[in-house]
Amino acid sequence: MISHKTGIVIQREYLTRVKKKSFILLTILMPVLFAGLSIATFFLAMVNEGETKVIVVIDETGEYFPVLKSAGQYQFIEAKTEFQEFRKNSDESVYATLVISDDLLRNPEAITLYSSKPVAGNVENAITSDLNNYLSDKKLESYNIPNLKQIIDESKIKLKLKSVKWDDETEKKMQASSEVTSVVGMIFTFLIYMFIMAYGSIVMQGVMEEKNNRIVEIIVSSVKPFDLMMGKLIGIGLVGLTQFGIWALLLLGVQAGAFLFLGNSEIFQFINNSLGAINITELSLYFILFFIGGYLIYASLFAAIGAIINSPEDAQQYMMPITILILFALYTGIYSAQNPDGPLAFWTSLFPFTSPIVMMIRIPYGVSWWELLLSIALLLGSVIFVIKIVAGIYRIGILMYGKKPTYRELMKWLKY
Repeated sequence: MISHKTGIVIQREYLTRVKKKSFILLTILMPVLFAGLSIATFFLAMVNEGETKVIVVIDETGEYFPVLKSAGQYQFIEAKTEFQEFRKNSDESVYATLVISDDLLRNPEAITLYSSKPVAGNVENAITSDLNNYLSDKKLESYNIPNLKQIIDESKIKLKLKSVKWDDETEKKMQASSEVTSVVGMIFTFLIYMFIMAYGSIVMQGVMEEKNNRIVEIIVSSVKPFDLMMGKLIGIGLVGLTQFGIWALLLLGVQAGAFLFLGNSEIFQFINNSLGAINITELSLYFILFFIGGYLIYASLFAAIGAIINSPEDAQQYMMPITILILFALYTGIYSAQNPDGPLAFWTSLFPFTSPIVMMIRIPYGVSWWELLLSIALLLGSVIFVIKIVAGIYRIGILMYGKKPTYRELMKWLKY
């Protein structure tokens, strides 16, 4: 039961931060900025460099230079001289020099690329792809079987696998896409990671500022330290949930607009059908549950750090273990997308300090009810345990000034 004074602290923390212009701007601009960066990255990756890379080819066999095709940003030029003589008179504008000294079918290692600096991987791919195709065709011709290449080409069959999720309750089949499922899981995973880190840091900053400004000494004269800490945790957590709710409404608006203008396009139909196999409403509810649990655990630890330090520079010593643990959860979640039911994904989705992040990558693939209940129960129990431990440190730390306490001193504070 939340006390009246805790409710006042919650109201103060929530309204103070929600009314800030920075919150409003970030809430509206963050999705736009994220979408803009994604689109810009895609288009920049498709744009070639303006400068043409000149690659001189010294083909001692006289067979392979015609195979290399100049296209886009690569231009192949044949040199009629020996390699050593060419190096003495080489032009500075030459990007690289390709030397082919023998029959590549008999000696595949008789090809070397020289350059004054490390060569980009796409340059090597541009060279080897043309030569590999030519050598493959030549090898097939050596078998003297009529139309062998055509027979092999016709024998190649490219399957288009459709993934279908069967709903036993409604007996309906829904086409799903593993790529879309993975992307949805990744988005929710990054959201919960970002929210925990961002709002946990806000809690630490707020506690530290109140301590250094000596405001906390006035506040604790009328509010218990535990009520103050819980009010701050809950108030700032509600700010995060408010931001998520606004983003969800914006996403629904974008989806409605896309349906009106792109409803008949194949890409939109594919994405819409794939998302139909994922219960976004259920996923969002689990996101809220795991965000609350993960946020309360880590924000409590951040609050304890803010209470025992006197400046941001002092935070590094205590932040490092927590940061490593959160990053471990994030990377585990990313790798778990390849095997969401593997032992790594299973155990880390139950461990309370990693489950809020890892479980969000597993839920879109389908998780049994007992795993979800066990994960939530362990998370809830850990929240109560961590808050109880942190409350003792917070109660003493907010009124302590001067030297940073050691870990041994922190252990003593728990006994007071």
